Order: sequence, then C-alpha cells, then structure tokens
Amino acid sequence: MKKFAKIIAVIMAAACILSFAGCATAPQSMSETVKVSKIEQDGLKNLCTDLNKDKLIPEDATVMQSDVIGAEGGYRFTIQLDGGNALLEIYEFNTDKLSDAAKKITSDVKETGKFNMLGISDVYAELSDNGKYMMIYNDPKSVGDNPDKAHKERRDKITKIFDKAK
Repeated sequence: MKKFAKIIAVIMAAACILSFAGCATAPQSMSETVKVSKIEQDGLKNLCTDLNKDKLIPEDATVMQSDVIGAEGGYRFTIQLDGGNALLEIYEFNTDKLSDAAKKITSDVKETGKFNMLGISDVYAELSDNGKYMMIYNDPKSVGDNPDKAHKERRDKITKIFDKAK
C-alpha cells in the first residue's frame, strides 16, 4: 500500500511540474470552463461577479483542482489587456475547517507571500484581508522597476476588490 501511495505521489508531482512549466501557478486546471454566473461557491461567485462587473476579468473561468491545496473552490481567468495577457487564479478556503495542506499554504502565504506545493517552490500568492481567499496573479508587466501603467492599474483594481471580499 505504501508503494502504491508513493507511485501516486510521484505521478501527481510530475503532473504538477508539467503544469507549472509555463507560468508557475498553483493547482492544475480541470479543463472545464464555466461562466462566472455558474460558479458554485457563493463567496467566490460574489467576488468574481464584482471583478467581472468592473470588466477586470472575463466571464469565462477555468475550474482548478483546488482540493490539492485544501481550498473549497478555485478558478483561473485569462485577462487580455493591450500589450499582453495576465493569469488570475482565485481560491476560497473554509477558514473554520482548514485541512493540514490549507493551513500550511495559508500560513506560508501570510508569512512570505509564496508557498510550495508538491516540491514546486515559490508560487507567489496573497490572501484577502479576511484570509478566506487566495489570489495568484501572474502579469510580469504589472510589477518590477518599470511596470506598464495600464497593467499596474488593473492589478491594483483587482487587488482592492479582492482584499475586501466577504
């Protein structure tokens, strides 16, 4: 049984490594696309609706394997903006019943702004003010010494709505 569990762990780690190769994001996609209006978790639905209403994210989201990090749900959005694309992933945690994996990840994000998953290090993320949501935002044009103004403004608007999510 232990040998079987190790084999499964190696397979899962390999799958994650392949999914991280392009953009260093968290759990891999389940390749299912849903509309923001069809998101099942009420909190995530409200947050994504607010972001979509302000045209900060598209209507279509990709369902993520959020259980890998102990989240109740998670979605990825591809945001197109003049001069490039950004990826936004949002996850919701049940802060009353965090799994060990969720406790470790949320603790690491609070302390360092990043977490490790299945041997993949430095997935940069941030938590909402209430600690219920985690955001992974990947847009190199919005950070650094010379960020693009439009990309930085979009990131700032998303972060402001994200931080205040209920």
